[in-house]
Amino acid sequence: MTDTAVVTGASSGLGFEICALLRDRGMNVVGVSRRGPDVRGDASKRETAIAALNAAGRSASLLINCAGTGIFHSAGSYTDEEIAQVLNSNLVAMINFCGVFLPHLDGTIVNVMSTAALTGKKGESVYCAAKWGAHGYTLALQAEIPQRVLAVYPGGMNTAFWPEERANFMDPKEIAAKIVAAVFETDLTELILKRV
Repeated sequence: MTDTAVVTGASSGLGFEICALLRDRGMNVVGVSRRGPDVRGDASKRETAIAALNAAGRSASLLINCAGTGIFHSAGSYTDEEIAQVLNSNLVAMINFCGVFLPHLDGTIVNVMSTAALTGKKGESVYCAAKWGAHGYTLALQAEIPQRVLAVYPGGMNTAFWPEERANFMDPKEIAAKIVAAVFETDLTELILKRV
C-alpha cells in the first residue's frame, strides 16, 4: 500500500517543492491550499482539514504543515483583518490540521515555521507572534504525543511570499530537499535552515 502525505501550502513555493519530492519518492500526496491542487480551501478552517483527511482516505503517514502568510508593518500599525490573517494562516491552520489528523496519523508531523519563531525581528511583530505560537504548540506536541514531530525553522527563501528576489535568500528547492531528507533519513526533531 502506498503511503500518503498531506501538505498544506502546496500550490507554490516550499510546499509545492516538497510535494514534488514526495511524489518522486512514490508517495500519494494530498496537496492543500486556497488554489488547490487537490484540496482547495483555507487551511485555518477545520472543514478544510476534514476534507484533506477524507481525500487521504482517512489515514496518513506524513502531515506537513507548510501554509503561511506574511504581512509586515511596524508594531501597532496592523489592522484587525491583517492580524487575523497572519495568526490564522501561520498558527491556527497548524493547530487545526494536527488536531484533525492526530487520531488518523501513523507517522510523522512536520511543522514548518521560520527563524522568526526563534528571534524577534524588526517590522515583523505579528508574524513573529504567530510563529512563536507555532513554536510553542510544536514543543507541546513533542511532549504530548507518541508520533514523531519535526520542527523546521527556515530562513528567508525566494518564493512568491516576497515581491522580488533577494540575493541572500535561499532556493525553496534546496530547503525542500533538506526537509524531505530529514523526514526519511534521520531521526531529527529540529531542523534550523539558514544560509551560511
